[in-house]
Amino acid sequence: MQNQYINEMLDLPELKIHQILSIDAEELHIEAIPFDDKQCCPFCHSHQNVIRKGTNGKRIVRHLPAFEKKAFLHVPSIRLFCTRCEVGFVWVYEFVGPKQRYSRRFRAHTFELALGSTAAHSARLQQAPASTVQHMHNEAIPLESERIIEQVWEEAKETLELVLGVDDFAIKKGNTYNTGIHNLKGEAMLDLLPGRKLEDLRKYAKEHPAFLLLHPKAVVMVLAKAYHTWIRECFPSAIRIADRFHVHGYVVESVQEVRKSVQQTLSPRAKANLKANHRLLNPPVESLDEESRSRLDLLLNYSSLLRDMWEWKEAFTTWYNCSPNFAVARLGFERWCEKGNQIDHSAVRSTLETMRNWKEEIMNYHQCRWTNATVEGRHNRIKAFQRRHYFIRNRSRYKAGILIECNHHRMLS
Repeated sequence: MQNQYINEMLDLPELKIHQILSIDAEELHIEAIPFDDKQCCPFCHSHQNVIRKGTNGKRIVRHLPAFEKKAFLHVPSIRLFCTRCEVGFVWVYEFVGPKQRYSRRFRAHTFELALGSTAAHSARLQQAPASTVQHMHNEAIPLESERIIEQVWEEAKETLELVLGVDDFAIKKGNTYNTGIHNLKGEAMLDLLPGRKLEDLRKYAKEHPAFLLLHPKAVVMVLAKAYHTWIRECFPSAIRIADRFHVHGYVVESVQEVRKSVQQTLSPRAKANLKANHRLLNPPVESLDEESRSRLDLLLNYSSLLRDMWEWKEAFTTWYNCSPNFAVARLGFERWCEKGNQIDHSAVRSTLETMRNWKEEIMNYHQCRWTNATVEGRHNRIKAFQRRHYFIRNRSRYKAGILIECNHHRMLS
């Protein structure tokens, strides 16, 4: 292959290929030299008085793979001298940092491969030492995180009718939690703050004035009093929406509570069948295939109470999907609650109490139809990140890693 084609493939404008030194089954060694004869002096920024003083030998730099082989560039370490400033310096290459043995593109590619994976796995793909890959990853995380944070916050400030999502996830379930702030419209995670208590949230708002400068049209949250109080204080005019997934979860949970109480009154065979197929009670009936629907119908025939409860759950799904506007949704919600009053079970009464306490927030979904579905997806990525990195102790690195993990689609190629 002619050298100009190798030049185009490597895409290093500052270099021209001199010759191929060696090639075998695994490695390709290429000798390259700079296109320019001189470089500017780092002090006077002029090249008129710069002269060459020989070389310090060759630098061997690992670059991106070529022809499915590990590619190594051999470039001269040229000594230069400025007669005006009377200082000596060494030729600076743009494609590689000072005293580094891996090119910038190799480092960036290695960093991208390490996202969503482990350093050991990325090292096997790159055929490089795992410690080197980990070092590259640790170096790139702060810079890339800072770039992404600046980008997503600038977008949030400029977004018209901004919709925020607020939800927590566990570091150690039952003990330690973090709260994430998300731009649902811009599909980005904005920030991560420690804790989920009201004092933690208020502290964050005081320390981050940029958050208070946002103008969200709506904020989607779980049914947690601390979150709604905090958002009411920060954004009084924003529509506070109870997240549909979590609200529907209360109704599904009450269905399962009724199922457990009915299950105890059945024959051993019917009891075993109901227990084995209890998950069929959760999804909407239209999402089930014919076989699942027939099995579900058999389960509902075991008890009229269970059938009434399941129909009440289905009516709630229909209310969410089919209410054309807020006024109709208000009437439909009242009718659904009245239907629930006719079901005599403690789980239903408890669910109805919760629903009435959060009536306005639940119905606000029909003013602004947004949910935290994408936030729940990011929580899965965060859990995978925490398992891979064994709960990083350095808080800033932990936060930067999560922000990159949740905004991975914004990574530059």
